[in-house]
Amino acid sequence: MAHPRRAEFVRDLVDRLDVPAEVVWDRVNNEWDTGRRALLAFDSGATHHLVVQDDALVCADFGAAAVRAADAAGERPVCFYTGKVRPHQSIVTRLHAEALGAGATWLQLPGPWWGVAVMLPTTHLLDLVAWGDTRGRHVANYDKRIARWYGRSATPCWYSVPSLVDHRPEDESPSLLPGHAGTRTAHAFIGQETSGLGVQWQTTAHLPRLVTPADRRQVLLDRQEDRRERRERARLHTTRRREPADGNTAIG
Repeated sequence: MAHPRRAEFVRDLVDRLDVPAEVVWDRVNNEWDTGRRALLAFDSGATHHLVVQDDALVCADFGAAAVRAADAAGERPVCFYTGKVRPHQSIVTRLHAEALGAGATWLQLPGPWWGVAVMLPTTHLLDLVAWGDTRGRHVANYDKRIARWYGRSATPCWYSVPSLVDHRPEDESPSLLPGHAGTRTAHAFIGQETSGLGVQWQTTAHLPRLVTPADRRQVLLDRQEDRRERRERARLHTTRRREPADGNTAIG
């Protein structure tokens, strides 16, 4: 899924992918509109569907590695990026370190919490998109709608350890979403020149320990920050509606 402002990144990304890729372009400056069309652009003969966002940096042989990962993950959503910031920064950092130290190739958490590169079973997609279409302004972000849908059935997400994708640096590609400024970096990205085929995917995931009281306090703080961001996005949305449209505002 891609925004016209990042067309130069898209060309590079498509060239680096080792599998054919259909580019789904943002057409109305709306993240869910682009995301839902990207989700629906799946091959009906495939078992899994991989969606990569326009500012992703991918490892070598990413497509082939994703095929192997799909065999191991089965009917679970997969996220090939675990972020160092938002949501639940300190908790995710600790749990990712535990998984890495245990030699696990998967970390099991709710989600997916990041939409940089997600892989979903194709049998889920029609119901997921239909449900996502009903969320309206209640859940603005594409990845959050996916996570909420899986959360309804308590289906966990498997996060790859290590990360097979990363975001481009902030100075190259700042977030197009209001309130999401700042460095977005993956835990343990293997690098663009390293083959993902070197990861020997396990068929079990690292299950995190029960959260500590400090984790619970952090979750509450994170939720408060999310509410502040939603209020800020709503304020910006209202401001933009009052301004003359110039066709250049990007929120996808």
